[in-house]
Amino acid sequence: MKISVCTECDVDKKSLVVFGLLEGDLTFSSDLLSDQEVESVNGLLKSCDFVAKKNSVLYLPTPLGAAKGIVLLGLGKEAELTTKIVRESFGKAVPVVGKQKPEHLVIVSDLLSDAHSAAALEAILLGSYKYEVFKSEVEDQCVIGEICFLSANKRPELAEILKVAKVTTEAANWCRDLGNSPANELTPVALATKCGIIAESDLVELTVLGEDEMKELGMNSLLSVSAGSVEEAQLIILDYKHHDAKKTISLVGKGVTFDSGGISIKPSASMEQMKFDMCGSAAVLGAMKALVELEPAINIVCAVAATENMPGPNATRPGDIVTAYNGKTIEIYNTDAEGRLILADALAYVVDVYKPEVIVDVATLTGAAIVALGHNMAAVLGNDDESIKQLQSAGNDVNERLWQFPFSEEYTQHLKGTDADLCNIGPAREAGTIYGGAFLSNFIGETKWVHLDIAGTGWGMKGCSYITPKLASGFGARLLAKWVLDISK
Repeated sequence: MKISVCTECDVDKKSLVVFGLLEGDLTFSSDLLSDQEVESVNGLLKSCDFVAKKNSVLYLPTPLGAAKGIVLLGLGKEAELTTKIVRESFGKAVPVVGKQKPEHLVIVSDLLSDAHSAAALEAILLGSYKYEVFKSEVEDQCVIGEICFLSANKRPELAEILKVAKVTTEAANWCRDLGNSPANELTPVALATKCGIIAESDLVELTVLGEDEMKELGMNSLLSVSAGSVEEAQLIILDYKHHDAKKTISLVGKGVTFDSGGISIKPSASMEQMKFDMCGSAAVLGAMKALVELEPAINIVCAVAATENMPGPNATRPGDIVTAYNGKTIEIYNTDAEGRLILADALAYVVDVYKPEVIVDVATLTGAAIVALGHNMAAVLGNDDESIKQLQSAGNDVNERLWQFPFSEEYTQHLKGTDADLCNIGPAREAGTIYGGAFLSNFIGETKWVHLDIAGTGWGMKGCSYITPKLASGFGARLLAKWVLDISK
């Protein structure tokens, strides 16, 4: 898809024009319409209930004009206009635009700042996403070939801002493809193969450790989760090096491509949703895909621990004790608390081998995060308040919000095993999200570390007009990309 910024724009019957209107200012004018049509639109606005409140949308055909039609989009009050409102409003417009099947979309952006314009583009690209890979009959759709941001004034910086928005949002949609893929198609090995597209850059080195290599390295915590599956676990590492980089950060993702719960098996209801248990890995890979294309001046180590969690004949039993990569022993009380077991070895390995200044892990880790925050925002905790604040700021910018949970050493005291250094769950029905993070803190040494629990937002996300709750949301990909771009400047 081509994205352009222009002061003049040719339209035809394959074009649809979107006008943003502010509440209380409904005098409409446009050089793209005939005088008669402008007069008709103004007459209609005076007689109908459309008063440009935020999220209101009105489509009008323009048979006498050059364009196919116009979409009037309410943006609400000027004093209250934010990027969040712009995203929501343009998200509401996506179904209306889709029904008209335009090949060329013109957005009259005089009322939109550069940041607002980027938010509008993100909403259109995210809201237009569909996952129909396995459907034998797909409705014929007209693909938008170009989106033009039309402004009366030259805006030299807007093109670059829109480029970043396009790259990060398309990467988020690629991340959603990973999340929506069924587990029989997206096995750990298949996930590693898909990472090859990121490693096409000369700046990236891809390393994949199989189970034999992980066993030699002592990654028994991760391997305890894959023991019941016929699918081989993979530790996927993408090492991005920039010649101007002054620091190294790491992104680590939980990649459980299907989670049955293992011997501590889950209830059958909604178990099909457990294909989404790798959305943490999809988020870090989506961010990495965007960042490799944008080439920020920072070194990035992206690691994904990929496995299934199945109740096979060799599966780990509750009560088993394993030794992790860093030498800590873990008593496994519940095999359905598996995400922290695979992340433990991935985190310890990355810290030991790559020595990043900051490490951020992303995981659909605990149902407790959904109990606490629902499906509207994700939990964040860690030992580095500066990075947490930076991530929250980036999340607010892209409307992927984070709520900070408390974290202190006292929580780790409740994770001591009976016969081992650690157990993998905390006290029943207490602070599940914090205890999940507290367990991971045993594997990061002295490294600055932040943990994102996206169990409620990786899929089933609510409160976004441009995200379908039934599908993977891509939550985290744009957030992490924005954070890395910000700190690399």
